[in-house]
Amino acid sequence: MKTTVLKPAILAVLVLMAFTRTIAQSTYTEIYPNTKVAISSEKLNISQYSSRFKGSILDYTETKTDGTQIQAKAYKRNSNIEIFERPAYPAIHTIYKEFYPNGNLKQKGVLLPLQVKVGKWIECDTRGGCSIIDHESGRNTFGYNDVLEYLEFEGVYNKTDGNIWKCTFWHTLESKTWGVRVDKNGQQYKMFNFDSRGQEEVKEFDLSGNSNTATSVGPFEQNEETDGLKNRTNR
Repeated sequence: MKTTVLKPAILAVLVLMAFTRTIAQSTYTEIYPNTKVAISSEKLNISQYSSRFKGSILDYTETKTDGTQIQAKAYKRNSNIEIFERPAYPAIHTIYKEFYPNGNLKQKGVLLPLQVKVGKWIECDTRGGCSIIDHESGRNTFGYNDVLEYLEFEGVYNKTDGNIWKCTFWHTLESKTWGVRVDKNGQQYKMFNFDSRGQEEVKEFDLSGNSNTATSVGPFEQNEETDGLKNRTNR
């Protein structure tokens, strides 16, 4: 019987192909309540933006029929191109992509809404080698989807009630906290602080008046047998 021995270089290529195929088939980032964003390699047709430059600057926006806004940005010709995909309201997340000048992907993932990287991101080098980075490592006890669920329960996210809700997010690694500022119709409304370890109580700030008092609204204990969110907030 003939035995075939693969050379290391060939073996490495096969492993990379299998890894890339796995990425394309199974990797995604989930956004509460029901959105999944595929995290896989792709290529940009850069010629579609050739005529959109104004001088050396590209800043072009178009809106798709489903309401998704696509913004393409570059700061000089023959440089990396950034793509910002913003789904129609009431979604608040942004799908961010950066491409090398030849159209190959450099990175792709989800921003919440523009400030914080969440979920899994794909990062690729100039030769096409890609890897997956999980930004939820260390902060997934009470993660970004739990924050979104809480905000929905508060009536400030995933709503089409005639008001325009805008959320600004941050995550502080040192203190293991999430922060969200909510604006209502262009005016500051509330701010929330969450413990990403799931141990401390939510702190709620009223920004609509002159008050800067933090109000505690309850612990994060989850009870899957009942309404977990209401149970968690003692409401």
